[in-house]
Amino acid sequence: MNKNVPNILTIARIICTPLIILLYLLPIKNGIGVFVALGVYVAGCFTDFLDGKIARKYNLITDFGKFMDQIADKFITTTAMILVLFSNITYSWLAVLMLLIVVLRDILISGIRMVAANKNVVIAADIYGKIKSFFLDIANVVLMLYVGLRVVVDEKWVDAVGKLGLALMIVGVVLSVISCINYGVKALEGFGIKLHKKSEDDEEDEEETQVEEVTEAINKTETEEKPSEKTDIDVKPKAESKKAKTQKTNKTEKKTKKESKEK
Repeated sequence: MNKNVPNILTIARIICTPLIILLYLLPIKNGIGVFVALGVYVAGCFTDFLDGKIARKYNLITDFGKFMDQIADKFITTTAMILVLFSNITYSWLAVLMLLIVVLRDILISGIRMVAANKNVVIAADIYGKIKSFFLDIANVVLMLYVGLRVVVDEKWVDAVGKLGLALMIVGVVLSVISCINYGVKALEGFGIKLHKKSEDDEEDEEETQVEEVTEAINKTETEEKPSEKTDIDVKPKAESKKAKTQKTNKTEKKTKKESKEK
């Protein structure tokens, strides 16, 4: 497997972005441009799934791939959101609000990742972020489909498609907020900043741990001191034994000299 395949797929997703814009905005009859743009968007989303799977399966993960994959995701998803939200599917203030939430969330997360990288802090992936991306992608697909259908089909069920897409978009935006908060809390904890207040049980457990550590330190100190005391005790009898031996030798020499004089 060519090690550049995941990176090529990532770059292809970036190239899809201007192509989607062009096809979506061109005044092609019967909404054909919107439908083709929808197809390109689905293909781009599929490359996002495919490049990650290939990179992990064949161990082709690179720094370039990790960096560009995030940019490619932001490019294609945010572009599609702007196109569909400003296609008269909802109130302008709601469209602006949802777009701002998603964009500002992405900027904040990117900033946190930069700080974490500088501090060599690893922040675990957020499941809410993955679910958010799924909902936003599905919402973009449904809303693109709605924009194309309303040009060629004049039926009530088409409006239901638009409402479904808008509901999915709102869920994705709410998940964006949740994932941002969750990721921010994880980042602060990774930087050594604790936000939650300790409960009484936590404080008791911490006190017990400190007491155990102090007791273990004292026992260790006593264990280290005992051999030295034993050595002192052993040395003292040896010294006394040597002194007694010397005294005995002196007595023997004196006795020998005395016996020699008597003779």
